[in-house]
Amino acid sequence: MAASVMTAVPVAAEDSAPPSAAVDATPPPVLLAPRPADGPSPTAEPSPTPGSPDDEAGVEPEPSPFDTTTTPFGTEPSPFASASDTLISVNVVMAGETVGSARPSVRLPRMRLPLRKGHYGSKVARLQERLAWLGYDVNTSNRMRDAFGRSTKAAVKDFQAKNWLPVTGKVNKRTWKALRKQAEPVGFLPLECTDVKASLCVDKTSRTLRYVVQGKVRLTTDARFGAPGMETDEGVFAVKEKSFNHTSTLYHTWMPRAMFFNGHEAVHYSPDFARYGYLHGSHGCIGVRDLDVATTLFDKVDVGTRVYVYWG
Repeated sequence: MAASVMTAVPVAAEDSAPPSAAVDATPPPVLLAPRPADGPSPTAEPSPTPGSPDDEAGVEPEPSPFDTTTTPFGTEPSPFASASDTLISVNVVMAGETVGSARPSVRLPRMRLPLRKGHYGSKVARLQERLAWLGYDVNTSNRMRDAFGRSTKAAVKDFQAKNWLPVTGKVNKRTWKALRKQAEPVGFLPLECTDVKASLCVDKTSRTLRYVVQGKVRLTTDARFGAPGMETDEGVFAVKEKSFNHTSTLYHTWMPRAMFFNGHEAVHYSPDFARYGYLHGSHGCIGVRDLDVATTLFDKVDVGTRVYVYWG
């Protein structure tokens, strides 16, 4: 049995227009339910019961007077609702948007291995410190944000390739251990490298050469040493002679930007190192694989500059 809402409709005078015209001329009062246009009363059609064919077909029920309509800009009240209903509807929607609105996901700093591109935090910062200390290029943007970005990934891959590790760009336990062994303690140099005005500080463990001036590292580059049976000597030496475009008289090999420090052993640019990396070794010299870096060193390092070769 359907409940009906009684409303008063003005009665037209005998000499007025037909009743339909009178209704059109006078706006009806606001109703709490829509007035059916034509046809039988709403009580004539029963509501579909759950499980009926109509229900399975997805027949939409008649809209409630308090229904709301979702739009791209939020939720607006039904056109059949009253002014007070409209205000209530708007207030509820606003409260719902404030409380239940989606919050952006927040990524927490990465505090454990493995590390990969997209991570950030103090562990990534430690990774970058070690890479930079070993001479790998990590851009300022990555380091300021402690972010594992593109340049950090490239540096990790270079380190892995240099140390015969799987080149993935991700830092697992094996990569982290190798990096820690070579870089720690970060910023520490042996006294033999810092107690003079300038020195070439050559670390066999990390296979790096650092040009140090007044205790500060001015340049770091990869270094390659003698092959088995022709190992580069360790110890404290000094540059004794320089030769800009030298050719070895013993092995008839090209040794440009050579700086001799221990007999036939010299720091120089190595085309073989540039081409094959660490697959080969030298005859005892310290090879540099970047010609521009070798030229810079040749220009800056004077005869008499200390050369310290050691295991870190």
